[in-house]
Order: sequence, then C-alpha cells, then structure tokens
Amino acid sequence: MSQILIALRWYLVVQVFGLAALPLCLRLFRGLPDRGYGVSKPLGLLLTGWVFWLLTTFGWLHNTAGGIVIALILLAVAGLALTLRPKRPPDRPTTQTILVTEAVFALAFVAWCLVRAHMPRIETAGGEKWMEIAFLRAILRSDTFPPHDPWLSGFAISYYYFGYVIIAMCTRLAAVPPPIAFNLGIATLFALTCTGAFSLVYNLLAAENDSPGKDAENAQRPTERRHQRRLTLALLGPLLVAVMGNLEGLLEMLHARGIGPAAAWAWLDIHRLDQPPVPFAQGSWIPARFFWWWQASRVLQDYTPWGAEQHVIDEFPAFSFILGDMHPHVLALPFGLLAITLALNLYRRTNLKPETWNPKLFRYTISLPLRPWELLVYALCLGGLGFLNTWDFPIYLFLVLAAYALALLRDGPHASRFTFHVSRLAFLFVALLLPGLLLYLPFWIGFQSQAGGVLPNLFNATRLSQFLVMFVPLIFVGVVFVTGQARRGSVRAREVARWTALTALGILGAFALGMLLVVLLIRLGAIPAQGPAAYLAAWLRGGPVPGLEDVPDAPAQILRSLLARLLNPWTALGLIVLLVTITLTILKPPILTTEGKRSGSCLSVFALLLFATGALLTLSVEYVYLRDNFGTRMNTVFKFYFQAWVMWGVAGAYALADFVRRRRLRVVFAAALLVVAGLVYPLLAIPARAGEYGGPPTLDGAAYLAEAQPDDYVAIAWLNENVDGAPVILEAPGDSYRAYVYEGRVSAHTGLPTLLGWAGHEHQWRGSYDEQARREPDIEALYTSVDPGEVLTLLGKYGISYVYVGPLEQTRYPAAGLAKFASLMDVAYQTPSVTIYRRKMTESMTNGQ
Repeated sequence: MSQILIALRWYLVVQVFGLAALPLCLRLFRGLPDRGYGVSKPLGLLLTGWVFWLLTTFGWLHNTAGGIVIALILLAVAGLALTLRPKRPPDRPTTQTILVTEAVFALAFVAWCLVRAHMPRIETAGGEKWMEIAFLRAILRSDTFPPHDPWLSGFAISYYYFGYVIIAMCTRLAAVPPPIAFNLGIATLFALTCTGAFSLVYNLLAAENDSPGKDAENAQRPTERRHQRRLTLALLGPLLVAVMGNLEGLLEMLHARGIGPAAAWAWLDIHRLDQPPVPFAQGSWIPARFFWWWQASRVLQDYTPWGAEQHVIDEFPAFSFILGDMHPHVLALPFGLLAITLALNLYRRTNLKPETWNPKLFRYTISLPLRPWELLVYALCLGGLGFLNTWDFPIYLFLVLAAYALALLRDGPHASRFTFHVSRLAFLFVALLLPGLLLYLPFWIGFQSQAGGVLPNLFNATRLSQFLVMFVPLIFVGVVFVTGQARRGSVRAREVARWTALTALGILGAFALGMLLVVLLIRLGAIPAQGPAAYLAAWLRGGPVPGLEDVPDAPAQILRSLLARLLNPWTALGLIVLLVTITLTILKPPILTTEGKRSGSCLSVFALLLFATGALLTLSVEYVYLRDNFGTRMNTVFKFYFQAWVMWGVAGAYALADFVRRRRLRVVFAAALLVVAGLVYPLLAIPARAGEYGGPPTLDGAAYLAEAQPDDYVAIAWLNENVDGAPVILEAPGDSYRAYVYEGRVSAHTGLPTLLGWAGHEHQWRGSYDEQARREPDIEALYTSVDPGEVLTLLGKYGISYVYVGPLEQTRYPAAGLAKFASLMDVAYQTPSVTIYRRKMTESMTNGQ
C-alpha cells in the first residue's frame, strides 16, 4: 500500500508542473484545438527545469525542494501575467478534451507502473541503468550545478543530463526514494509520450474543421458525435508511437513455432533468427530463447568488407520502455513530441494569422506569427532538446523551420515574394538557433563529446527486407497516404520517375565527388594518413591495410564490398521515391475551388512533412554517419531511426484515422493487420521480460540487491542514510575493456563520487581516456600498496574521505593491501563482509578537507 501512495504522490507532483504551465500553454498554443493542454506537463517540466537549473548553476538557488518551488512559482506567475494582458482571455479546450487527455495520461501511468513493478531491477545487464541511477543520485547530492560526476571524482558530468535534472525535481518534490523514483520516472515518460502523441493526432484531426476548404458550419459547430470520434481516433497516436513494436516479435514467434524454411531465415539474416528453426511439431508459439526480446533492437545487420558482423542499434519507443532504460533518448521523447506540437502550432498560426510581430532587419521588415516572448519559449524548448539528447536539437529545429516554410508556401510560389519569405525564414532560424544555444550556454561550455566529424558509409546499405521488418506498418500507411495525396495534387508517375532518377544520380555524384576530393587531399598530403584515411591511403597504394595485415587479399575484399554496396540500392531508392513524391505533392500549385478557396486540408501537408522528415533521417544513414568511439554507423542509425519512428508514428496515426473517416476499408483492414503484427512484440515481450525477474511486484529498483548482494546492499543503505554531501569514496573500478559490470556499484547507488567507475563509459562521454589512464595505477596502488606514506599521499591527492572494502575488493586485491587501511583510517562501518573506512578527522582538518 505504501508504494501505491508514493506513486500517487508522484502523480500529483507531475500534475503540479502541468498546472503551472497551463496559463502559458493557453496563450502559446492558441492555434491548436486543445490549446496545448496535452503537452502542458512536458512544457511545465522543461521550463521549470530550465529556470531551476540556470539559477542553481549561477548560485542564486540551491538544489533543494524550496528552489524547485521558487522556479515553479516563477513559471506560473509568468504564464498568468501573459494571460491577463490581452483584452480577451484565451480560449480553453473543451471539458471532454481535458478529461480524455487526463484519462490517457492516468491510464498510461498506472499501466506502466504495473509493468515496471514486474520488471523493476536497476541492473547492469541489458542497458545502462547503473549509469542512469548514478546520474540521478549524483544530481540529488549536488548542492549546485553542474552536478559532480559520480564515476570520475573532481569532474562534472560531461553528458546531456537535463533529463536527469527533471526526474530529480520530481523525486525531491514528491519525497520519493531514488530506486522507486527510477521506475516511476519511466512510467511518467511513457504516460507523457502517450499523451503527447494523442494530443498531436487529436489536434491534426480537429484542426481540419477550420482549415481552408472545409465546411463553415462544421468549423463553427462541431457536433458532439464528431468530437467524440476524433478523440477516439486520436488514440491511434499512442498506439503507433509508444505501444506498437516492429515485426521482429512476430518473426520470433514464427521461428519458435518452426514455420518457414531454413533458407528463408538465412536470407533474412537477422542475428539469432538466421539459424534453422526447430521442426514444427517440436515448436511453440511462445519464444523460449533467453533474452529473445532484445533482438528487436538489433534487426539491421552490417558487415565489414571481410565478413565480420557489425551490430546496429535500431531501438524504437516500445522496446526502450520495455527495457526500462532512463537514457537520454527516452528522457527526451515527450519533449520531442512537444517540439512537433510547436511546429504544428507555428504552421497553423502562420496560415490563420500571418502577421503578429514586425521586427526590422536592415532594410526589411520581417513579419512573423510569433511575438518575442513566444520566440523565447520556442528557443527554450528546442534548445532544451540539445541538453536532453543533443542529437534531437538539429532534427527538431529543422522540423520547425520546415513547417514555417510550408506555411509560407501556402501563399503559392510567387517569385515576387521569394526574397521576403527567405528573409523571414532566415530570421526565424537565427532567432531559434542562437538563443537555443545561449540559453543553455553553461552546459555547452563544459560539454565534451566523443563525436569526431562525419564519415561516409562506404560498405553497408540497409537491406530492404530488414528495413521493412523494422518499419513496415508505418511505411505501408505512409506510402498509401502519400500516394493518395499525390493523386489529388495531380502528380504523375512520370514526374516522380524523372525526379527520382535525377535525385539518385545527384546523390551518387555528390558522394563520388566527395570521395574523389578526399583521395586527392590524401595524395597531396593535406589529409594525414590517420584513422580512416590510413585505410584509404593504403588501399590506393596497393600496400597492406593497417590493422588488416592478417586478412588475406584485403584490398580485393574491400573492392568487392564496395561493388556489393552499389548493387543493393533498394532501401535508399525507395526512400528517395517517397521523398520525391512528397516534395512534388507539396510544391504543386494549390487547386482552387469554385469559391476561390484551396481544396484539401493543410493538415495533410503537415503530415506529409512528418513523413518526409522521417524519410530524410532514414535515408541519411545510407550515406553518412557520425564518427564516434564505436567506429561504425551503429549510434547514428539508433538516434535517427528512433526519431523517424516518432514522426512516422504521429503522421501514420493521422493518416490511418483519415482512412477510417473516408471508409477506405481495404486499406484500413490491411493496416490493421500490420499493426496487430507489430503488437505481437509488446504482447510477448512484456511477460517474457517480467518472467526474467520472477520476484514479487515492487517499484523499488534496488530491492533485488538485498538478496543478490546483501552485504553491499546494507552497506550502501548505511552510506545513503549517514553520509551527506558529496565526499569522495574509493571503490574497485571498471576498466576500458568492460562495461555493464558490477564495479562502480557503490557510487552508482549512492551518487558519491569515486575515482573511477565505468572507465569505458567515461571515455565515451569525454572523448579521451587520458584521465582514466592516469588514475588506474593510482587506484591499484591505493588498494595494494603497504607503504603508508604512498597511500596517505594518494588519499590526499584525490581528496578521498571514504574507502570501501567489500566482497568485490576482497577478491580483487591482496589481503595485506586492504588490511593497512585499519591503521591509516577510522572504521566508519563494519560487518563480517564489508568495512567502510573514513579519513581521520585530524588529518582531514590538517589538509583542509
């Protein structure tokens, strides 16, 4: 019962953030039918989080519940002040809209609390949960920002940690223990995602009433029945975005049952499914392979030129929520939907009320549909994505600008207005980009990254079969919708074919030109033969390829791989066809009705934009990827596919609702079959994941440690209860070669900074292993040396206040090295298995500790 009350307290705290932002929502989203009610909670969390983070960073607030309340009050006062300024109060959404939106949020929250209660463990295997709980606890222990890095003492977190600040705000206000807050946070993210997707689809459907070409009476007097129908159809949003999975779950079921020839499974080439299935008589409809549900995030399969496998991450929201990672791409998900809502709002406002603010730029007067305070909120929300999940900032900035450009195109492509439109678009770009960076400048100043530029994807074209396994329910709906819109716009197949050929040749030409330029620069010595350039230089000279000396005939294998890549263009070609068709449809001159109004819905154009943006994201990884420590396109595919799923999910839900309203029964039936096929994954994966836990339902993510590691569990609980602030603690570290290990457990579950936690992850976050390499021999000396002078010097060098000696340290280090701490430090805590030593008070005072 106590955990139910804790969850209720958390739920009410999230509601407070939504209420604080509601006055601002009613003014900002006045171009939308629900006036932004569906995204009021993420808006409140983001804006309060920004105020709280910024004031705490400058030392004007402290990281306390009182500081959060002050930030909440500031947001609420700002919203009320904007609401009271206009002569006419802002319109409000209907009571029914509010009730259904709240029902979606509450039901999704409760449902995922139940799911998390059956798979609650914050564990090292299957995700990066120890990193996430370490960040959350470290933020809760930090008096000011930036928060300290729990796995590299003396340094601040070098990661996009804004999402953890937001979860920490809810944790502190609701007074919830962090291991429970972890699972409540995931349930909240799921509920916010469902609500955001529902709100977007509802707004797209309901806004059509006052779109050009719609019946005026319907626009002014929507019937109760029509309104209820829209609310019902809007439920497709959360279904397609957050609940539905890809088709890997269905394939797992068929493979486990023994359906399909071995040759077909080998041809599909999905890891673990490429093995011959069991005979049908021996099979089962329920996959029994351990961890089978994980494979849904590894559908794509890349290879090196010499045949070695390169796994690619292709997560989607349902997988991430079932996995239970509180990772930045999940933390940012509700706020990505908020950004899409901002784009839709700007698109609608530009169409309905073209001019509201007229700043002057040199000789031009720039008319914008947003006032200065609205631009500030837009910049805060878009810039916040850079702090939440840096990859998302350019993606959603592009979407907002593209939505504005499409709204301007509704006037028609008049040459006389071209300069005027370009100037407005350029002004908006600068007005969103620069403030979006400057408003979060303290984060960017201290941020380090492993990113090392953009590299060409030379060897791996995504196989069409694997791409369809990943996206086919959304792709089917999108293709049918785009085709229908193209026909209405009189787009001819001949035009699509011609422009597709030109576009494909242009991409190949640009790609080839870029490669020739790189080759020329290598030959001229302008690019040093290092990294990827070293491979290319060796291949050009016909010599041995560095690192591949043992691979027989490596240059010939590379050449064959390049040729195979050129002969597999089908995924890229299909995406180019989709993009070309959408572009031609949008750019067609508006078709006029007899009354002189444009026919068709402008909301369909926005849906086309979402389909196009998703296609651009998935197409881009066919040719380029961001260079990082992994050396492959794995991470780029992961980040881009995830956002493509979100955009295609929203647009697909709107398109499917449109098919239902138009009674296109065959299309609806086919789409329903594919959606049901996608639902096989969550229906099978949730019980499989819960079965791996097998314990009693609980929201306490650390409770399993009481049985798995009882000695550490009790000692960590003692540290959390008795140690305030953020003194440095020494524990056994991880290393550069291993991740997802038990090392780093004390700092992860207390938030206390240690000298080194998961060293490989620190390398990813900082782009360098220099500091970790310096600390590793010192940590070894601290635990193994019996020289009191050396140990005391190292304790002082790193400001170590506590030394943890538990079962892990006892198996890893010699007994003599561990025993010496008894003579150098005080015993703060001791059981037969764990001893925690504390720096002697006199020594600490002498060294100014």
